[in-house]
Amino acid sequence: MERRRLGRTGLPVSVLGFGCGAIGGLLVKGDASEQRHAIERALEAGVTYFDTAPLYGDGASETNLGRAFAAMGGVPAGVIVGTKVRIDPASVDHAPEAIRQSIKASLRRLHVDHVPLMQLHTSITSERGRGVTPGDVLGPILDGLLGVRDAGLTDHLGITANGDTDAIREVIRSGEFGSGQAMVNALNPSAGWPGHVPSDAHDFSGLIADAITHDVGVIVIRSLAAGALAARDGRHVNAGNPGGIAGEDYATDLSRARRLASLTDVLGLEGPGELSVRLAQSTPGVGTVIVGFSDTAQLDDAIRWTSRGPLRPEAIARTLHAASR
Repeated sequence: MERRRLGRTGLPVSVLGFGCGAIGGLLVKGDASEQRHAIERALEAGVTYFDTAPLYGDGASETNLGRAFAAMGGVPAGVIVGTKVRIDPASVDHAPEAIRQSIKASLRRLHVDHVPLMQLHTSITSERGRGVTPGDVLGPILDGLLGVRDAGLTDHLGITANGDTDAIREVIRSGEFGSGQAMVNALNPSAGWPGHVPSDAHDFSGLIADAITHDVGVIVIRSLAAGALAARDGRHVNAGNPGGIAGEDYATDLSRARRLASLTDVLGLEGPGELSVRLAQSTPGVGTVIVGFSDTAQLDDAIRWTSRGPLRPEAIARTLHAASR
């Protein structure tokens, strides 16, 4: 599997990342034996980036990932685990202590003494309340993150690029963070392809161009629009409730995803899921594309799609046109 440099972190990440979140749900609610089987299958296919957070299942994701790796004798060489910390907007002044406590708890659950990547898991907004402001991020939050990095608990710092576009852009342009998690999918590719966004969706207005300019590694999230782009008959028993990213509405996304089926037939693809994952992987500046899984069969789908490489320029153009309608 192709590996890409994650911006100035220098971390070599697989183009397909293993999402350990609650929406896919395998690492939160799945059976322990299938969790380990899926992780082993991913490693066998060349997946090197595993994305988790304390928020996923109230620590269950980190606990289950840590248990699986411990049973293998530890995190395999070359594997990169990224976790996160959420800061309550009402408690920004106490961010340094909250960050220290959060990462220490994460390390215990993961059975490691440090993680390669620690990321802010709070939306960045123009006003405090809906999220934290750029001033908050570049003030006490950054102080706390630098503190745990200086203590050797993490190597690199990142953000989740969710919230108000201009506020996110300010933080990206600060040069203080090595990675950013950005939403890119076939329904809303605007973070990587400016101008291509439905009129009622959140416009991320080419944020990835700023990431490229400032050598911020891009980790794509929501590549399947919380599962809408790969939905079959109902949601999997392990799948969590969708929602949480600016502008997302699962019912609307599901309807739009179904309308993409005719395009994927013309392009000779398996369906909107393949189209979306490969579009994200084809987006300039992207390091890794996280896909969340409810079971091993979904992981196998993503591995197979990824093995086919980037989309052809014609397919990209037609997908962007469809996203703009």
